[in-house]
Amino acid sequence: MKKEKKMKKKIIGFMVTGMLVLVFGCVSTPARAELSLALVGGYYSPNYGEINDDLDEMNTLLGTDLEFKAGMMYGLALGYDLPARFGLRLEYNSFESKTSDVLWADPTTRIDLEYKLTVTPLLLSLTYGFSPFYVGAGVGSFSTEYQYGVLIDTTLISESDSDSPTGLVLLAGFGFGGEPIFLNLEARYVVGTKAKLEDADTEVDLSGLQLSLLAGLKI
Repeated sequence: MKKEKKMKKKIIGFMVTGMLVLVFGCVSTPARAELSLALVGGYYSPNYGEINDDLDEMNTLLGTDLEFKAGMMYGLALGYDLPARFGLRLEYNSFESKTSDVLWADPTTRIDLEYKLTVTPLLLSLTYGFSPFYVGAGVGSFSTEYQYGVLIDTTLISESDSDSPTGLVLLAGFGFGGEPIFLNLEARYVVGTKAKLEDADTEVDLSGLQLSLLAGLKI
């Protein structure tokens, strides 16, 4: 319960900070700034680390094929163009990876194993443009939830754990289009971000490559 409250406070803190920065920018430089709203879609390949190592041990012991893999990521971004080629962006994304397998304890007893990892980063980034290229860096909260369950015939045993580590993101992109519609291709790397799941006695290495497409509208 304390962990969940701490996670919520951290997420709210990032959101409030980001919105204050955007609002302050709007007030201080209204004539030269521009807001934008974009849909985000992309590919995320976390390193995973210890959590997949634990599943490998289970695979060796039980003969299963369990592994968290890379997958699609979706989100929404609010951007604000500043003078001197700088920009701010507040972004919320969602990523999910699942893995499952089936065991037979005997010819009549079926055991279903299912594991799910959900990551919802909230990022505040600063960018600098070279037109049409741009680079940047961001910091954010990587809210991570781990759910795992065992279904034995009709009896379900399930547990969950969560953490919300702070992470750094480095990015580089290329922009297409102009006003009001724009399209950006972006490569990012999440640096040194690990979620510690104490109840599950494991750790998730969230560091890894993200390839994203941002399609939006400048207001």
